[in-house]
Amino acid sequence: MKRRRLQPRRGAGIREFLRYYVLALLRRGHLSPKQIIRKIRKESAGNRDFRPSGELLVAEEDLAEVMGRLSRQELIRTAGTKWCITRKGIRQLARYRRQEKQQTHGKDRAARKLLRLMGPCRPGRRVLDVGTGEGYLAFQVADKGCRILGVDSGAFDYSKDSISNARKKARAKGGDVEFLRTSITGRRLRNRSFDCVVTSQAIHCMKDPARCVRAIYRLLKPGGVFLCMDFQVGLRGFFQHGWHGFLAVSEEEWRVLLPEYGFDPPEMHRAGDYLVVRAHKPTASA
Repeated sequence: MKRRRLQPRRGAGIREFLRYYVLALLRRGHLSPKQIIRKIRKESAGNRDFRPSGELLVAEEDLAEVMGRLSRQELIRTAGTKWCITRKGIRQLARYRRQEKQQTHGKDRAARKLLRLMGPCRPGRRVLDVGTGEGYLAFQVADKGCRILGVDSGAFDYSKDSISNARKKARAKGGDVEFLRTSITGRRLRNRSFDCVVTSQAIHCMKDPARCVRAIYRLLKPGGVFLCMDFQVGLRGFFQHGWHGFLAVSEEEWRVLLPEYGFDPPEMHRAGDYLVVRAHKPTASA
């Protein structure tokens, strides 16, 4: 089977990251733009363990725009056919390093935002938590009074015992919460429907995020809502999560992906290094 050609990632978050990482790479030595692109791709290659297309390929146009800006700010300069960092650029890089140390993890903040956006739980409201792990989000949703089903495929070594651990917690905590080991696209969910689908730090681990979104749309009742919290694609996400953060879907990509599969245009809410997305399934076909 022929491997699909890797597509460049674009958008404001990628350019924000490049303004920092070009300086970081040039601090190590002189490089051409093509060498910078190759180094970023090589250094992010570990993301292929999660998804074949997971490595970061930046667009030549975006890199040229960023390097032009850095040059005008006198942070980098040409050195023959390559580029190097200036003393001013080294000072700017040091400021980025201090910023990196000041970053705080926004997971709990993002979860609180998601729960507020979810709104009150009406009697009988059914919620699905995709990629539930050990129930981090599912138990918080149950505390609101919703009936919730948490599903996880256990596809990775770190998640193979997640559902059994979540069930143990459920027995101790109580609440209207159920856990099932299955894929979002599996047959065990085929005849079910939900008023709301939530997910926390799971879409970025999917081998095919678009297929997951399509399955979520099918499982939602008309007028239902999809809520996702995941890493923010950009500098904050990189500082907190390294290259792994680029497995997440960016704001620009969500705005294309969700309407493509039938959702209304989504809302975006930033919470530190996280992005919270809300999108509704239309109540009826046009």
